[in-house]
Amino acid sequence: MSTSGMRWWFIGGHALEMHLGRRWRDHDDIDVGVCRVDLDALVPLLGEWEIHVAAAGVLRRWDGGSLASERHENNLWFKRPNGPWRLDMVIGDGNNDSWAFRRDPTFRLPWDLAVRSTAGRTAYLTPALQLLFKSRGLRPKDHVDAAEVFPELDEWGIALLDVRLRGDHPWRPLIEAHRQEFAAADVIDSLDTLSAAGVDAWVDGGWGVDALLGEQTRAHADLDLALPTRQWARAHEALHAQSFTVVRRDGLHNVVLLDRRGRLVDLHAFDDTTTVVGIDGIEYHGPDGLAYEAGGFDGVGLIAGRSVACMSAAFQVRSHTGYDVDDDDWHDVRHLHERFGLLIPSDYDRWTTAPEKES
Repeated sequence: MSTSGMRWWFIGGHALEMHLGRRWRDHDDIDVGVCRVDLDALVPLLGEWEIHVAAAGVLRRWDGGSLASERHENNLWFKRPNGPWRLDMVIGDGNNDSWAFRRDPTFRLPWDLAVRSTAGRTAYLTPALQLLFKSRGLRPKDHVDAAEVFPELDEWGIALLDVRLRGDHPWRPLIEAHRQEFAAADVIDSLDTLSAAGVDAWVDGGWGVDALLGEQTRAHADLDLALPTRQWARAHEALHAQSFTVVRRDGLHNVVLLDRRGRLVDLHAFDDTTTVVGIDGIEYHGPDGLAYEAGGFDGVGLIAGRSVACMSAAFQVRSHTGYDVDDDDWHDVRHLHERFGLLIPSDYDRWTTAPEKES
């Protein structure tokens, strides 16, 4: 099949096996990926192949016309006249600059991260992205593939799946078994990058707690930072220059970035130009940013012996409430309670209320 000038790459189980250079199961068909903007290059093939559009459970002959993602026209099936199906072509919405995730168009990656090549220059979807596609509607073969591939993923791939898969996903144990720690030196490196760009940043989250404690008390998968909305674009530019790419958007003022070394930075913007008083009587920053407490920015801590600005201990305890807290949250709140004498919220009753012993 000649597709001169058209970008295409192997996907599915074949792509995973190309990456590892070995085979571990049989495959029903061959799957490749292409960009919707390149479909015109397929029109000359209509004379030698029967090409069908597979959309919404219906097959129809393709006449070379445009295909729309909003109509779920994302697959072309190929066969020779009177022959069996030979190829499933999956259509994506990337462009010349970047690959795009069809299930979340805001998630885009440079091509050199999204598509890799074998020694023989055969292109295939990078394994972490292939597992991300497989992570919904799991089939037995998907679990087989995950068990084979996860131990071979690099730090970038593990971190990407860590931030893109839901917290209760069946593959969470595989992620946790291979996750890279965000080290203290990485925190300082990230803060220095932002400081050099004129960005003010306060350490939040787990590293923010350990900064207040003056020592690292547990492992951290990422770095949470709060910064002014007016410096948002500048922060993105500085991190992008250090190979960071946005891999998840949790709203206008909260994004997660990943660099090529597998380091995750979670940015949170707050509006430091205006404050409003909430119905609880607390003064918050806003409205152009997340509703951070105005009084929560007076924390000072130590990371790797360096003094850093961080969120206050009282703010940290309050922000560790109102959701389904886990063991890491309890670890943080317990240490803040022991160090600063702060009350433990009722969210942690299952840890603080021990069952009575039988006499």
